[in-house]
Amino acid sequence: MDQAEHLRALVRGDEQRARVIAVASGKGGVGKTNLSVNLALALTELGKKVILVDVDIGLANADVICGVQPSLHLGHVLSGEVQPLQALTRVPGGFYLLPGTAGVRHLSDLEKTERDFLIRSFRDLEAHADFILIDTAAGISRNVVQVASAADEVIVVTTPEPTAITDGYAVVKAISRQKGFGRVRLVVNLANHRAEAARVCERIRTVSRRFLRIEVDCLGYVLLDDLVRSAVRKKKPFFLEYRRSPASDCVQALAERILGEEPELRSSGFFKRFANAIQGVLS
Repeated sequence: MDQAEHLRALVRGDEQRARVIAVASGKGGVGKTNLSVNLALALTELGKKVILVDVDIGLANADVICGVQPSLHLGHVLSGEVQPLQALTRVPGGFYLLPGTAGVRHLSDLEKTERDFLIRSFRDLEAHADFILIDTAAGISRNVVQVASAADEVIVVTTPEPTAITDGYAVVKAISRQKGFGRVRLVVNLANHRAEAARVCERIRTVSRRFLRIEVDCLGYVLLDDLVRSAVRKKKPFFLEYRRSPASDCVQALAERILGEEPELRSSGFFKRFANAIQGVLS
């Protein structure tokens, strides 16, 4: 089917509410966007309808990793030129991408009328996907924390490096200060082996339990793999380019674990919760 027919098929989907997963990190360079793209591919391969939304405004690059050059992006949605469903691009591997853009304001800086329009528009996405993955900006800005705490769950990506561990914990701490946040999970990227990833995860879990009084799940890890760098240079996701690589096997395991769980969907949709979070800051 062509692009238009794929979008029509997406719109015709049964009424539902997607499971919304935000992907965050305390610092750049830990592979957050790469994980988001390849996890979207793994969930799609397992038969799920997936939309990846790149809200890393200013440094958006999910489209580069996917190897596509979309004509529409989040900036067109924020300006009111198109609806979110119209701005979706189907990428190789079968999921839909709402690309980010540079040069626009943060979501939390919108005027009330713009914000209300955006929230109403984005509700369409929740009704037409099984999963919405949201690739946030790195760090703990207000915008990142609002997105992460409004999601059904947030995956915090870290690495075994001491600075990345510290910054990963900072993300967990910032989210824990928000009311009504969802499940918080960890993925250790660039791990040399499983035992190293387990140590990193347990370190953050222990500190979070002791000082924040919250439980953090260890979702899994992705092994250090030279083929990941090779795929990035080719502007292709490693899950497609090197399907049987160690990193691809790890991402497949993450997707299978996510699908094997009972989802913890919350009482209202993500975009409504996000609107309420922004309203609380601005009022």
